[in-house]
Amino acid sequence: MIDPIGDIDVTRLTRAVRSQSLGRDIILHIHRTIGLFAGAVFVLIGLSGGLLAFREDIDEQLNAPLMRVETPTHMARRSPDDILAAAVAAMPPDAKLERLTMPRHPGAAATVSYLAETDDLDSTFYEMFVDPYTATVKGQRVSLHGDDAFSQPVIKILMAFHWTLLLGVNNAYIIGGLGIVLLLSVVLGAWLWRPRGGDWRLGLKVKWGASRERIVYDLHRSVGIFMAAILLVMLATGAAMIFKPATRAAVSFFSVVRGEPDFGKSTPAAGQTPIGVGEAIASADAIFPDGRVLWVLLPSAPNGVYVIGKQALDEPSRSRTFRNVGVDQYSGRVLHVQDRNSFTAGETFLEWLYPLHSGEAFGDLGRPFTLLIGVTPLILYITGLMRWRGKRRARRRGL
Repeated sequence: MIDPIGDIDVTRLTRAVRSQSLGRDIILHIHRTIGLFAGAVFVLIGLSGGLLAFREDIDEQLNAPLMRVETPTHMARRSPDDILAAAVAAMPPDAKLERLTMPRHPGAAATVSYLAETDDLDSTFYEMFVDPYTATVKGQRVSLHGDDAFSQPVIKILMAFHWTLLLGVNNAYIIGGLGIVLLLSVVLGAWLWRPRGGDWRLGLKVKWGASRERIVYDLHRSVGIFMAAILLVMLATGAAMIFKPATRAAVSFFSVVRGEPDFGKSTPAAGQTPIGVGEAIASADAIFPDGRVLWVLLPSAPNGVYVIGKQALDEPSRSRTFRNVGVDQYSGRVLHVQDRNSFTAGETFLEWLYPLHSGEAFGDLGRPFTLLIGVTPLILYITGLMRWRGKRRARRRGL
């Protein structure tokens, strides 16, 4: 006897299974296509990002005669005015001062950045390194000549490669777009990871005793799901920084986001000479007694101001600060204060983008972890490529 109701249920179930299988095949095809093409770029970006977690150490190691100093036993550092004066004495007379960066550790040199016009009408940026204990110049290097990315030091070339593929700052949106596409691929991969039987533990294991094809498949799935959330954060923060105006606009829908700080202008007075760096720092110390001086942006025009960055111990970033004080270069009067403690929720979110992306937010442990994350795209690409080639060979044998 025929059961029409049962036949209808079986038909519906068959159609549902076919529809689900078709949807999975489409998602798998999208995931695979993105991985094969954009994944190769992701590998290069990931590896360069992993190395950049140690960028300052690598830079110092490659340029030790310039950037490292002997640490004396009983000698204090010379004043910022002495350090700057030593650099100015070694500069061309028409150079324009940019920044004084204080040593990041006891064995590091102070850095004075400046620019000078060249015969080819391009500006060349230099970094001069000064021993902070003796106030003697150790040497200098070209930081950037015009728009020539390859005129930069090796570590800065690597940084430019990481976020622009050396295509130029104006083309960084290409990497940002790839980041968004790869973010989609990671989400689709996480969806595909779901074990069909419902036992999620099966998706976390690698059957080392199985065939090579099975080991490759398990590695791709397990590494992918273990690192998925972290990769999503890396991709999202990277794209958000590249598309900074759009990110700020989006965040402003939920929280107030003020514009870039305006540190004011100095007021020149007849017969009044500019104050020194030390006096400008003293004005900033009155605002932020704690923390260390990370940098001093130097006035390069009569109405320019000192901007002193006082980095706090609890800031998520170690290579920048959002505690900055604008100081009149003549009177020492404080003109503007940027204080991260008064940030809105949206501004705090924006502040955390770079420390999360670079791993600086997690201190010394963040750097090796970031290196591990940087290797992950390589593992996923190799295993994904092996899986794809294995399936292609299987299909050809089937023909």
